[in-house]
Amino acid sequence: MKWHNLLCCLLVSLVGFTQQYPSTHFSDRDILPNNTVRTLFIAKDGALWIGTDNGLVRKYNDQVDSYFKEDGLTQNNIWAINQDVYGNIWIGSYGKGLSTFKDNKIIPYAHNDQLPDQEVTQLFIHDEWLYIGTSDGLAVIDMTRPDRIITYDPNSIPDDPFNVQGFLELKNEVYVITYDDGIHKVALDEDKISLNRVWAEKYLYGASQFKDSMYLSGKQYYKTVSTAGFTDITSLRKMEPRGNSIFWDYEPLEDRLFAAGWGIYSKDGGIYELVPGGFELRNEFFDVESTQVTSLAVQREFGLLYLGTLDNGYYEIRLDQSVSFEKSNHDRVVDFAQLDGDMITLYNDALQIENISIDANQFKKWQVEYVDSNPNDLPKYENYFYELKYDTCPTDIVFYSVKENRGTIWVNTSIGMYQFDGSGALINYMPVHALEFNFTADGQLIEPNFYHGTRVYDSVSTMRYTYYDESKSMDNPRFVVGSFQDGNKTYLTSIFNGLYVYEDGQFISLAENNIWNEKRLRFITELNDGRKAVTNEDGDVFVINDDSTFKASQIHRDPSHGKTITFLSSYKDFIILGTSQGIVFHNGDREIFMNQEQGVDSKIYNGFVNDGILHLASDHGSYSIQLDAVLNQKSRVDHIGLQSLMINGTEINAAEMVNGKINLDHDQNSLEIQLSTNNHPFPGKLRYSYRLDESDSWIELPENKLTLPFLDSGDYQLFVQIDDASTGYKMDQKILEFHIAKPFYKSNLFLALIFLVSMMFLIVYFRFKRKRAYQTALEKESVTKRIEEVKMEALLSQMNPHFIFNSLNSVQYFISNNENDRAMKYLGTFSDLIRSNLHNTERPLITLEDEIAYLKRYIDLENARFSDRIEVIFIVDPELSLTQTHIPTMILQPFVENAFIHAFPSRIESPQIRIEFAVIDSQCYQCTITDNGIGDVSFHKNKHHVSKGTQLVRERLSFLGYDAEKALQISYSQHGTLVKLELER
Repeated sequence: MKWHNLLCCLLVSLVGFTQQYPSTHFSDRDILPNNTVRTLFIAKDGALWIGTDNGLVRKYNDQVDSYFKEDGLTQNNIWAINQDVYGNIWIGSYGKGLSTFKDNKIIPYAHNDQLPDQEVTQLFIHDEWLYIGTSDGLAVIDMTRPDRIITYDPNSIPDDPFNVQGFLELKNEVYVITYDDGIHKVALDEDKISLNRVWAEKYLYGASQFKDSMYLSGKQYYKTVSTAGFTDITSLRKMEPRGNSIFWDYEPLEDRLFAAGWGIYSKDGGIYELVPGGFELRNEFFDVESTQVTSLAVQREFGLLYLGTLDNGYYEIRLDQSVSFEKSNHDRVVDFAQLDGDMITLYNDALQIENISIDANQFKKWQVEYVDSNPNDLPKYENYFYELKYDTCPTDIVFYSVKENRGTIWVNTSIGMYQFDGSGALINYMPVHALEFNFTADGQLIEPNFYHGTRVYDSVSTMRYTYYDESKSMDNPRFVVGSFQDGNKTYLTSIFNGLYVYEDGQFISLAENNIWNEKRLRFITELNDGRKAVTNEDGDVFVINDDSTFKASQIHRDPSHGKTITFLSSYKDFIILGTSQGIVFHNGDREIFMNQEQGVDSKIYNGFVNDGILHLASDHGSYSIQLDAVLNQKSRVDHIGLQSLMINGTEINAAEMVNGKINLDHDQNSLEIQLSTNNHPFPGKLRYSYRLDESDSWIELPENKLTLPFLDSGDYQLFVQIDDASTGYKMDQKILEFHIAKPFYKSNLFLALIFLVSMMFLIVYFRFKRKRAYQTALEKESVTKRIEEVKMEALLSQMNPHFIFNSLNSVQYFISNNENDRAMKYLGTFSDLIRSNLHNTERPLITLEDEIAYLKRYIDLENARFSDRIEVIFIVDPELSLTQTHIPTMILQPFVENAFIHAFPSRIESPQIRIEFAVIDSQCYQCTITDNGIGDVSFHKNKHHVSKGTQLVRERLSFLGYDAEKALQISYSQHGTLVKLELER
């Protein structure tokens, strides 16, 4: 009975899980021109060549190039591809013979007309000979002399066409497999092909040698014979047919043999693998949908198997087993745990403990039994228990997580918490709805309520606990979303309140106690050195150490690998992150990134490390990643090179380099560079950066193409860096050195010539400009002088009528008083003064001697009106020359006139006017006119009246270039009026 139960468990396990290898499908929706793939070939540089019914494709890393008839192909139906010892790619079309690919160009073979048939079906290289199989004949081309072609005349076989299906090499001899005429050993004798039939069986489709056996494909069968008996007719005849499909191609990879199957009229085709007992169909393992697989190729360095189909493009299968997918019959894997080395898997609807499965119905049954037995002991929402619905259907149960504690298994669900032993037997059920839970150092259950406080249970079975109310202490947890137990401490992460630590019966909030203020926390785990890694909601990762003094530091990771974190774990010195983009492995020096390119192509919900394997929870199954294989990889990038270089749109070849350097003209300053590296299994993980000087910062490129437009002249060194996210290693290399010459107009000779010409031009120009400016200045000076003279004359002409008016008033006064003699004398003096006035009007400046004489005559006239009672005193500084010192014409007369008119009313006794001329310095002298008249009384009485004479004097001073306010100063006091004039000598 025990054996029967064990067998049932094994059968359940086999049905529930199917291991799948990562595979990628390519079709006419992405890189292929046609979904009918006839042949696949791996070139020596690692490039994959794909022959289709409508064109040829070359895929090297991420670069895909397509070729058609317009590119040089003889025809678009490509059935065979191979590469000779010189690196030339030979391309066989079904209908138009051969083409070759050399130096990035496709050229039709010049002697296609010598082929026995234009329908090329197979190409095979042996030594320096290219064997060409056609639909009706065989040919061989000497690679040392490609124009030398030897053909086999199929007319020598009168029965059926000589349709070549493949070639074999055994003990350095070549065999040709035909569809209608069996297998022949091929011998070359100078210009002749000799065939020796070793097996006459018809309807053969292919053959392959694997280890010490030969595998031959027939119609709906295959046969196996040892390599030793391959040429033994008796052994061949004894081979028993096996299988039920047609194998069109074989490919060995290490110790595995794969076969491409297509049954033509049956749907039993696909990808087959040799297992004990025969070939087994692997379509489900490799996620291959097509049943028309006819061509295979392998890239042994990377463990890649390529499958070509007639109806669905081709597939790329990764066989290195570092990543595999365990398919299950559940919709989703939720979480993992381990107990005594055995894996425990929590699904969306069940718990799997090794080979024991507990479904949602059983979980519901246990809940119902507890509720029926303890109707009065159920937790209440009013007591701050998270809401739990007792009428939840089994299909609506939400399974949150699974944890191991002290040899038992704990599961929290939306209908309660469950405790199991290692055999799956229920130990305890708690009607508690907990989104997160963990344990204290002594094994007590910690159950946080997201919106309220936290319970620590002394007894689970009796639901006895201590409640830590968040409203009574800010140290008590709230909004808990993650947890981790280590040693004496249990850590709780809060999405709003940061990190809490439980130790010795109490909680402490690091944020509230200003220990660590980071608040929006999500996941926490332990590192191999005892430190903890913590993530927040923004995708940041911190490493904390709280052994003695708390320290926290943020690690710097690549944000392009995903900001949203879905789980956190660790292995050795690597932090493992699940993100919205894939899986990140980070250890400070390296950051490895895995996503769909490496086979992780579904959404990841959780991750768990056990025994060197990272288990990833996903939809319909889980991924297993061999961590040592991923983390111990060596650098895959061994060089960086130039695939192509274009200067101003023209391609440059290596022959134009001198000692690895290119010398360019000044106008060859726009470069387009196609970068390349060695063949890589994950080209999408390569990121290119460049800089033009070792001291510059790296500039990231969106692809492996670099454009440098309109560079200045000078010397350049192009450095390129490749960051390989699949291994975490970086490599940089100087790939190009070039010099852009200076244009002639920037050369030193040209600049010197330009400088000399410019200087000569400037000298001539400035000489001309100075001469012109001098002439202009003279003209301007003459005009200005004349303008000033005209203005001066106009001012003087305004002063003369003013003087005449006052003088006539005096004459009128004498006549009215019947003082005719005085009037006559006055008129005589007046006429002399008028003549002087007319003479002086033509001159802006007169000598000081003429000015004093003029003033004395004027004073005589004015004083006559006052009965000569006003004393006038002239004082001249001996240092002043009366004949050499000049003064503006009639500049003093208005102030003397004002003194006579306004300064001396009848009450003033002994009126006096003092006119003094004194030297200030060698350039200037001062003239003062002082009276002892009424002074400030006159000023206040006439303060709203502006003297016409004074105004005219100020204007004249301005025209003569003086600062009128500074040159003329008038002050009033109770002792009289003082007028000061500072004039140039």
